[in-house]
Amino acid sequence: RGIKNVTRYEPGVPMTKEELQKWRKQARRVRNRESAAASRNKTRERVNELEGEVSALQSDLAAAQARIAQLEAAAVGGAS
Repeated sequence: RGIKNVTRYEPGVPMTKEELQKWRKQARRVRNRESAAASRNKTRERVNELEGEVSALQSDLAAAQARIAQLEAAAVGGAS
């Protein structure tokens, strides 16, 4: 437990040590690029979700403020 399993990526074809290093570096870049894109998409989706929540809350607030104004107007009109 707690020890990360290190997976070695093998190209499946014979290579020199230098070619293998280059291949692994390129594979790591590709995986990192894909991971970064997935992270950006996840962040974008979360921002969109939060913007929807903000829009709904603003709508609820506007409705509540309108109701308060209506009740205050009725209270002022009934007090005279």
